[in-house]
Amino acid sequence: MRLEDMKNGIPETPEFIHLMIQDKVKKQLQDTIVINIPTGRKKKWTGKKVAVAVAAGTLAASTIVYAGTNLYHMFIEKQGKYSVSIGLETNDKNGKIDLPAEIHDINISAGYIPKGMEWIDEFHLQYPEHTNNGGFSFSSVLLDNDDMGKVMQDKDVVDYEKRTFDSYEGVYLKYNKLWEESYDQRIYLFCPDIYRVITIYIGSDVLKEDAVKVAENLEITESETMIETADLYTWSELVSPEEISTDEALTSIKNDKLPIHQIGNEFTISGTGEDSNGNYIDDSKISVCVDSVQIADDLELLDKNRVPEKLLDEVGADGKLKDNTLSYIKSGDGVDSVDEIVKTEDVKQKLVYATVTYTNRSDKEITHMLYIGSLMLLNHENGIYEIYDPGEQSGDGFDRVIWNGGAKTPEMQYYSLSEDYGNGRNYISSLKPDESVQVDMAWIVNENDLDHMYLNLNGDGAAYEFSDATLKMGLVDISQ
Repeated sequence: MRLEDMKNGIPETPEFIHLMIQDKVKKQLQDTIVINIPTGRKKKWTGKKVAVAVAAGTLAASTIVYAGTNLYHMFIEKQGKYSVSIGLETNDKNGKIDLPAEIHDINISAGYIPKGMEWIDEFHLQYPEHTNNGGFSFSSVLLDNDDMGKVMQDKDVVDYEKRTFDSYEGVYLKYNKLWEESYDQRIYLFCPDIYRVITIYIGSDVLKEDAVKVAENLEITESETMIETADLYTWSELVSPEEISTDEALTSIKNDKLPIHQIGNEFTISGTGEDSNGNYIDDSKISVCVDSVQIADDLELLDKNRVPEKLLDEVGADGKLKDNTLSYIKSGDGVDSVDEIVKTEDVKQKLVYATVTYTNRSDKEITHMLYIGSLMLLNHENGIYEIYDPGEQSGDGFDRVIWNGGAKTPEMQYYSLSEDYGNGRNYISSLKPDESVQVDMAWIVNENDLDHMYLNLNGDGAAYEFSDATLKMGLVDISQ
């Protein structure tokens, strides 16, 4: 699966691409639950959150009294077979929205919750077994003075329905998504009385009937908390987002610029943790060695008490890892055509199991030391190492490849040593001077990618580019 598909398949409000699994506190299911809905404060939103907002799409045509005085309209126009354009209009002769300097923050109450769903956090209503892969995710943006005349084109829409959700006009949309675990539905609510458009992202594990019923039974109320409108993201910013300049990712490098270590070689990395007084340290005298790498077609190498449930889902009735179905995609333009599967192919999935030794070569103890093992897939030809993304491979009649099996992430999907500390549990609680500890890590990969595998142990989680740490400390060749 290509990186872009993974990003777009999970439009989480708090974060987009995770470097480690975040522990979430599950809230008790109630008949009606009140949560604070994110309003898109600029000062608090990360770039990942902005990316979620920028993904917002089509709204239904409506005519509603805005702020009790003026009539405002939302319009929708079909373009081609799979695209719609949306925008805002006003009958006000001034042609703008009279926006106050401060508005109330808002809360949302869920009067209907599909059976089996729970609040995973304050923004996500999901089936517990589908955490981060479906359910409902709530967000909102502000209507402001610059919204008039702004039009946005939304693509890959295969179904939409204009309707009223209780007291609010809105639209239900379904998008062409070819992978299973994705947010392939959305509902947009036009809420002029509270100066907002509310977005409900809906996973593929939710029936349309349940999605509509949740939206119909929302109670959106103003809280006592006042927030400055200057700090909120707006509809016009969704329509015309500012270009964010970022450094181009380094995806190819010459042999002599990238240290390559072999299985059994010891080398030095920077270990991040705390000293004995609880102060943060970044110690460059931590050594690592990949002792061994084993390939298996089942999970027998793993400690049964530590196997994540999502890995168990990859095991068939015969105890072996299930095959992965690759889907070869011909890309559409999103207007007159959409992405389509032109052929499929089954490939075997394999467990990659590495044993790694960490040693403290400094004269001070390091506590709560973070460790991460990330798989990087590389091509090595003509003196060049180049990032290999199997999802971006093209050929006769296809432009890319997607799949739904467990071989999706470069992050270690299993690790034998854990400490309940901070975000995630991949910490070594203590490593005294000259002390060593052995850790087992595992990943699921497609069999045809085994000969591309390199292991990044530098702690930065880099997998799709050559980071500064990668170029300094190197990678371990674990290709098979």
